[in-house]
Amino acid sequence: MAYTIRDIAEKAGVSITTVSLVLNKKECRISQKTREKVLETARSFNYNPNTNARALVTKKTYTIGLIIPDISNPFFSEMAKGIEAEAQEHNYSVIFCNSNEQGEKDVSNLSLLVGKQVDGLIITTSLRDSDVKHIQQFNRIVYESGIPVVTVDRQIPQKNYDFVSIDHMEGGFMATTHLLELGHRKIGCITGPLDSTSARERYNGYINALGMYGVMLNEDFVYNGDYSMESGFNGAKVLIERGVSAIFACNDMMACGAYRQAHLMGKTVGKDFSIIGYDDIPLCKILEQPLTTISQPISKVGRQACELLIELISKPRSSKKNIILLPSLIVRSTTSKFVE
Repeated sequence: MAYTIRDIAEKAGVSITTVSLVLNKKECRISQKTREKVLETARSFNYNPNTNARALVTKKTYTIGLIIPDISNPFFSEMAKGIEAEAQEHNYSVIFCNSNEQGEKDVSNLSLLVGKQVDGLIITTSLRDSDVKHIQQFNRIVYESGIPVVTVDRQIPQKNYDFVSIDHMEGGFMATTHLLELGHRKIGCITGPLDSTSARERYNGYINALGMYGVMLNEDFVYNGDYSMESGFNGAKVLIERGVSAIFACNDMMACGAYRQAHLMGKTVGKDFSIIGYDDIPLCKILEQPLTTISQPISKVGRQACELLIELISKPRSSKKNIILLPSLIVRSTTSKFVE
């Protein structure tokens, strides 16, 4: 019978990732006791690893792992293109994994990529602050494997990794200020998941802009979304029924959902009702009325993250780098002056 590393992991009572790291003699922070237990179990099974697979760990594989939360969201597919383009310029290939906004899949995807001996990881996490168990599992695998990590757009809770993002608070402030300057005062906000750092920052930008203009925050005008088009559609119905004249949707997918709902409810977007999004995904430009939005330099974010990771792979360091890029306002057809 041919035994696998899964069999060894089950017998030794450890993870598949731990077995892979020990058998491949990769530098990591696994205890000597655990290491010896894995090796003894492997010997008892007469386990012989594939020689080609073992050879890979003696040098760089020139592969990068990429974990993104939602491949159907054009923001992340555009970011992935930037990462892949930069990687190819440095003779690296990219292995893509999709977590479907599920924190536990971040953990399983990380284990998979470590097992494939990728040289480093870029991740936009699906882990939330409340996801304590999976956060601890994720950070433990990173610690034990020693894999270099760069986070993009959302930070991993409880741990400081290299980070590339946009100034989301400034972006939320810019979006809301644009509506305020058009005369709107009853401004609804459809947030992203507020246990995500980037979503909280966009929402805080909204609050700060209202305060700057002396407009009191009305929590009835805030709808907690999840970055999906459906939550934008549902949120817009609630907010329009509560009397808002404009909506700041904290990403373009939700803005597109809000746009559709507003039309169904008899609003003329860009005339008697205003909507602004966030991201500037390609879909914004092909709506019947192109979407006013906050533009992120998405491809540049991806390229910067990849460049930072390759630097980290080549020259490991203990200090962490944060790269924060600035967003910009793109005015199109879905916002207009407030009409009584």
